[in-house]
Order: sequence, then C-alpha cells, then structure tokens
Amino acid sequence: MLLKAVYEEDWGTGRPVTYSRSLTFVLTHDCPWHCAYCGFRTDHEGLLNDRQLESLLQEAASGGAREALLISGERPDSLHHIREALARRGFRDFLDFAIWVADRCAEAGLFPHGNFGRMTEAELRRIRSHFVSMGMMLENVHDHLGLAPEKKAAGRVAGIEAAGRAKIPFTSGILVGWGESQASRLDSLACLADLHSRHGHLQEILIQRYVPNPSSRWSMGLAPTLAEYREMMEKWRAWAPGVAIQIPPNLEPLWPKLLPWLDDLGGISWAKDEVNSTRPWDTVETYAGLCRRAGRELVERLPVYESHVSPEWLSDDWLKVAEKFQAEIPG
Repeated sequence: MLLKAVYEEDWGTGRPVTYSRSLTFVLTHDCPWHCAYCGFRTDHEGLLNDRQLESLLQEAASGGAREALLISGERPDSLHHIREALARRGFRDFLDFAIWVADRCAEAGLFPHGNFGRMTEAELRRIRSHFVSMGMMLENVHDHLGLAPEKKAAGRVAGIEAAGRAKIPFTSGILVGWGESQASRLDSLACLADLHSRHGHLQEILIQRYVPNPSSRWSMGLAPTLAEYREMMEKWRAWAPGVAIQIPPNLEPLWPKLLPWLDDLGGISWAKDEVNSTRPWDTVETYAGLCRRAGRELVERLPVYESHVSPEWLSDDWLKVAEKFQAEIPG
C-alpha cells in the first residue's frame, strides 16, 4: 500500500513510517576519485550495457519496484575509457547516457532518482526533466583528511545549493560513525537546514551509519549513542520541520529504538545494496513487523514526496504521473 507522507507536530505512535520499493541501476562503478572510506569505486568496469539494463528493467518489474535508483562514480567521463565507450555508443557525454537510462526506466513505469555526485547548476537543469528527484550526501561539513580533494565540503555544499536553484526535489544527509564528533554532526545538519531554508528543495535527509566495505580504507568508528541520535533528530525537526528523517535499517541496527523519532527507512530492495554490499536488507515484512511492535505502520511512498508534487518542482510530464499515483493513495 502507498500512503502520502504525513508529518505531525508530535512524534510517537500512530504516524506511518515510509519506505520506497527500489532497485539500483549502477551506470558505472568507475570513478577518478580515491576517497578512503569508499568501497564502491572501480577503475575499469565500464558502462552498464544494454543487456544488463534490460535485465534490471525486467527484475524491477517482477519485484514490484517503483523507484529506479541511478548511481555512478563521480565524473566518470573524465576517464578516457569511459569517454571512448560513450562515443562508441553514440552519447556525447555521461549525462547523455544517464538521461537515456532514466528515460528507459520511465518508459518501464519506474520513477528514476539520480545520484551522480556533485553537479553544476547547468548540468542539473539539463537533466532535471528526466528525473523525478535527485540526491547527494553532504556527509560532513568539516573535511576529513581521507577525502579526495574533489569531494571537500565546500564543493558538496555548492552542489546541494545548485540543486535548490535548479528546483530539484532533493535528498541529502550526513555520514556518522567514522570518528566524527557530535558537534560536527550538528554543524552538518545546521548547514543542510540553512540550505533548505533558502531553497526549500530537501524532501528528506539521511543520518547514515558508515559501514566499511572490503576495499574501504577507513575503519568503522563508534556509532552515535541513542541520546546523540535523539539530539540530532530533535534539532533537525526544529530546524527543518516537515523534512523527513531517514535511517537506513540495513546500516543501523539501532533503528527500531529510533522509531519514536524517525520518518523513513529509505529505499528497500530484495537485491543487494550496491553501495554497502556487506549489509543486505531484510524483507519489507520483517521491517513492517518491527514497526508494528512500536505502534507504527510501514507504508510505501513515491521517490518524490507529496510536498514536492507541484509545477514548481516537477516537469509537466512527471507532475501528471506523480499526481496520478498520489490520487490513488489513501489518506
């Protein structure tokens, strides 16, 4: 069942917890950057091919996915072999390829959500009409020495602000549990709240637990305590009321204890988590049962929140599709 996102003034039992039925489409793992925490990137994998795309579209249909999460390494066409592959397949650049895949997903009845790292405002405006929503994590407003120079906080902030100016329904968030302080977490959330206050584009934010993959060079730090999580979530609710808080349940074992304060569990899939390959999801039924124990119902949502289903945020085509689905949602 789908349900419109509801945000009440008081937290507690009775409010739904939302999620998106999702399948990830990795356009390429190849990435020129070498961030120490990353276990996603590769050097010479190449682009998603036609056969793989068709297989994913069939899998999405059979699994009942509504969201197609399109992701990639950052600036993959700065790599020579990716530029050559794009040219052979008739694409001007990587964004042309991303648009083509998004359109194929839309034709198959999926809602494409894109996350390709930092983009300029011109680039975001170019692809905006082909995606129902997009995203990029801030991670932390204070730079860590293990980040690639291209992923410093100032650039991430500029990219998130560019998405606001381009009027794109957007997801961002912070990464926790790699050794950062609680003060830096709150600074990072305050930065996101400030960006949202200027542009209104954030639909949701993630407070995402860092989990190293086999190729990550950062170790796992201490997770926030329940008191620290509660402080972050209460601060966010005060700073950006109406912007959902997402805790990915496959990454944070404490999530059931956070049910009094969280809003959303994010994309849940029967397939593997392509970014966090060591942390598979449980079934939707398992998560729903844990929510019911806390007096909350787990309900499906669209990748674009009701708050952003309007001509200000969506192209005419996407607005018609989203409104049709919203009209079928109870409540």
